[in-house]
Amino acid sequence: MKQTPTVIAEVKPRSPQETRAFRDAVHMKAAHPTATLGDLTEEEKIELSLIPMFGGDRSGMHRLLELRKAAYIAHVQAMDVPAQLTQWAGFMQASYGPETRVWSQRLGWLEALMVARYGEEPSVWPQAFDEDDVKRAMRWALKNKWPDGVSPLLPGASSLGTEAGYTRLGLAVLLALAAALILVLAPPLFPLVIGSALTNFWENELIDHLFRNRSYTAPTALFVALYTAAPGETGGGTEVSGGSYARVDKAQGATVWEGTGGETTATDSAGTGGGTQNISAITFPTPSANWGTVTHFAALDASSGGNMYFYGALAAAKNINNGDPAPAFGAGALDVALA
Repeated sequence: MKQTPTVIAEVKPRSPQETRAFRDAVHMKAAHPTATLGDLTEEEKIELSLIPMFGGDRSGMHRLLELRKAAYIAHVQAMDVPAQLTQWAGFMQASYGPETRVWSQRLGWLEALMVARYGEEPSVWPQAFDEDDVKRAMRWALKNKWPDGVSPLLPGASSLGTEAGYTRLGLAVLLALAAALILVLAPPLFPLVIGSALTNFWENELIDHLFRNRSYTAPTALFVALYTAAPGETGGGTEVSGGSYARVDKAQGATVWEGTGGETTATDSAGTGGGTQNISAITFPTPSANWGTVTHFAALDASSGGNMYFYGALAAAKNINNGDPAPAFGAGALDVALA
């Protein structure tokens, strides 16, 4: 069935004199210091974009982009920004600078996130961020997950200053983990975990293997654990105990972790992005007693004790009590990138 295309703006036929008068009117309207994008009709936006020289070396399109950027900023400022997205924006600023390029425009990170998802017309944007916005932001934290049309202004910049609250890792290795702690049948939470660190143990293993030609034996299992007090470079922390708690074995394998190109089949990894994520959920036992407030997680090579490989803080701590549904990292929620 043939569908009728949506008409965005109807351009009225005009005589040359009427065209000049209309263009002059649009020019003056857009040039006013208090002009906003909302002052212009769709037809006027189209006409403004066609004005070759708006003033000085600026075109009408340049002014239209200025008005759009101001509208983007105003819209985002009126939104309730989740803590996860505030942390994400801070991470992206520390890594790539305060702005990114979206097609031909330079935008702040939250504005860029909205344009990439909802388009260039802010009047049709939603009034609140949703869970999918947070999920997409997590993907942006991995260099191989940038959406089409979005590119960093500082390609390759990944040096994170401690003054921004992030950790600069040896050999410029950034372990970016985006984690979602989801309780089945409970309101889903998507606490963003960014700037997490490799432990001293794994850093030393990698250094010895790469530079000192020492054999490296990969662990035969990889267990994900939950903590109520932060672990650190040397391990430690306070792991949840009792109440049926147990670490979850997320053993290595092509059917367990995606390939670096996003493969979900049992094939050799052929990607170039340097990232992976869990293919299936990482589900902990149903608590039979209070576990306390979970604030961190880590990956170790044993069901108890063992060596810790990496760790991170959840952006939103979660109280887990007796009788709560089994907590889980959802499928695709734990993203790991070495960049």
